[in-house]
Amino acid sequence: MKKYAGAKTHEQIKAACYEAGFDIDTEKYDHGSDWVTITGTFDGHARTFIYSSFNGRFICQISEDETYSERSTDLDGTGWYDAILDFLYIPVEADSAAA
Repeated sequence: MKKYAGAKTHEQIKAACYEAGFDIDTEKYDHGSDWVTITGTFDGHARTFIYSSFNGRFICQISEDETYSERSTDLDGTGWYDAILDFLYIPVEADSAAA
């Protein structure tokens, strides 16, 4: 399982979305919410989810019966899920992970 040093900031996420060509809706955030909505393709799977840089949480609803978050450890190793984690969080460098 990959380790992360923390969540990316709001500005880092906005820049990453722009660079990747993803849609990011900041309207609610701009009016005081902690959440933005991100739509993009992760490992070949189109996903829309909400993300809070304040607390590092995300929630992705695939269908009415399927909702996932950063706490869905049963999805570790699943391509699209790992791609979302890599997109939202700062990886621990290999040297510091071994320490």
